[in-house]
Amino acid sequence: MGNYLTAQTNEVRYKGNHVFADFTGFHGDEYVLGEFVYKLMIKAIERTDMKIIHKHLEILNIDTPPGFTAFLQLDSSHISSHSYTEKSQGLLALDCFTCGPTDTLSVMNYIKDELIKEFPEIKCTYLQNHKRFNF
Repeated sequence: MGNYLTAQTNEVRYKGNHVFADFTGFHGDEYVLGEFVYKLMIKAIERTDMKIIHKHLEILNIDTPPGFTAFLQLDSSHISSHSYTEKSQGLLALDCFTCGPTDTLSVMNYIKDELIKEFPEIKCTYLQNHKRFNF
């Protein structure tokens, strides 16, 4: 693995970022919403230098509340989503992690902006970037 320092501030260096985002007001048909988010995750990653190694979308509606979970395994880590899409919940959680040089906050902001364009009622209730591997 190369020297992928993503930043150096006040003598603290770190290698990698882990971004978390939570949304509410995301309800509807689990198949339609799952496919939309899955394709959006792929598009967001294709805009970067990261490579998708494996991808999977699983629709949830048997022995669980309706929703979906999606995962892209990347050459430098992962991006995932999980949602309960029924009206009483309408929750969507995403995370994107890399130990490489990609700005994962930009990836998540792209996803957030596209979600808000498509679903104006959705609200981003949490968006946080955590620096990883401080040394």
